[in-house]
Amino acid sequence: MLRNRKIIIGTRGSRLSLAQTEHFRDKLLLAYPDVQEDQLIIKIIKTSGDKFKTENLGMMGGKGLFVKELEECLLEKSIDVAVHSLKDVPTFSSNKLSLACYLKRTDERDAFLSPIANSFANLKPGSTVGTSSVRRFSQLKRLRDDLKIVPLRGNVDTRINKMKEGLVDSIVLAAAGLKRLGFHSEVKEYFAKDVVIPSAGQGIVTAQCRAEDSEVKEILKAVNDKETQILAEAERSLLEVLNGACDTPIGANAVINDEGELFLQAELLSLDGKKSFRAHKTGIVEKAKSIGIDVAEEILSKAGENFIISETKLAHTIHKKSE
Repeated sequence: MLRNRKIIIGTRGSRLSLAQTEHFRDKLLLAYPDVQEDQLIIKIIKTSGDKFKTENLGMMGGKGLFVKELEECLLEKSIDVAVHSLKDVPTFSSNKLSLACYLKRTDERDAFLSPIANSFANLKPGSTVGTSSVRRFSQLKRLRDDLKIVPLRGNVDTRINKMKEGLVDSIVLAAAGLKRLGFHSEVKEYFAKDVVIPSAGQGIVTAQCRAEDSEVKEILKAVNDKETQILAEAERSLLEVLNGACDTPIGANAVINDEGELFLQAELLSLDGKKSFRAHKTGIVEKAKSIGIDVAEEILSKAGENFIISETKLAHTIHKKSE
């Protein structure tokens, strides 16, 4: 099937995106030993999220900024596959596109880096923590309201360099990306997942293709990790109910426990971290999507139906004042 054709793989141009895409290509080469590397062509696509590195993502259109142009290229048929970090992919996208493959999840925890403290708890009051994530902002404020949590955008290398230059005292990043790029030695602490619940889809690389392209979908099945797909379905079904976007502080993390059951925990926070609504549920893996919906509905029942609307309006007001 793959032997007689070429596949054009679209990706963002950051070092992490390229590393993830090369990992995906290597998985395909292992699955199809007769295929030559030059049949799998990597094409770099610059996204809006890459072009506007200082603007607030929530005000500009949210997490979809990192996938918009890649999806357009798929629809225009200038690429056959787009490789994404799943946490960057909106839950609502074109029905002409399909997430056809999930690579095995790597470490989904958040990691703490600092040249002045060996743990988050040991940061002195008033210290600065850089993050580009609204979720992390709220979770870190909930844990330590005596710290200054400040926006810090840029790729992994850029943010680490800014910390080392003294622009911030510490940063919090996804462990998966740090490990992929060989920065694991920089990590001072990994946050426990029940303390700082990761973003839905964190640590998962996904491949997207055209829904009508049955041949590519069949090819991608060979590298799909079914367990990771189940975890992704649980977490993303929760996001769909909560309408999770870049300016909505939501953590969601699913695991398959020792008994073979799926356990999902999730959290919705206020922007200032002072309010937190949590829920969790365990069930059979075949009900992954239903478990996600049930946990989301329990959170909404605790928070009230207007909570997300009011917090989103507040976020937009804050963003406008900071412009």
